[in-house]
Amino acid sequence: MGRYGYARVSTTRQQTDNQVTDLTREGVPEGGIVTETISGATAWKSRPELRKLVRRLQAGDSLTVVKLDRLGRNALDVLTLIDLLKKRGISVRILNLGIDTSGAGGRLFLLLLAGFAEFERNIIRERVLSGLETAKAKGTRLGRKPALPDDAIAQARRLKAQGLSAREVGKLLHVSKMTAWRAMNS
Repeated sequence: MGRYGYARVSTTRQQTDNQVTDLTREGVPEGGIVTETISGATAWKSRPELRKLVRRLQAGDSLTVVKLDRLGRNALDVLTLIDLLKKRGISVRILNLGIDTSGAGGRLFLLLLAGFAEFERNIIRERVLSGLETAKAKGTRLGRKPALPDDAIAQARRLKAQGLSAREVGKLLHVSKMTAWRAMNS
């Protein structure tokens, strides 16, 4: 019966050190801890390190995480993973909640918490979309910076009106043919 741990952070600015410390304190050997930097919104099957760990686990093993959201923020995805592990005889422990999915009570509590994790993700998404809408309303240009400034776009349109091709306009403006074409036809 092996003890394994999974620690995840979303960005390279974050570190898994605290999670690893908590996992080792709970008896998970350092060699059994897998760390990964990837968004919690990413499905577990699309997380290379977690996928390798799941393949390595055998009946009787346990997978420990510090918090439920380390496994993911999508309730269906987390529950699918836990169900797969349970069918293979592998339990999941969530330290901050004191949950062990090997029992019926742990499974029920986990269903509730997974729903809350998805709810939290949806709230964050709504806030981000609201922020983007506010920025648009204020006239903030979103997305990638344009390849050409407004005056160069106007010049590209004038050159098109004079009969120049996208390739010729691109050479004059020192941009690719496609960038010139987009500017000429915007």
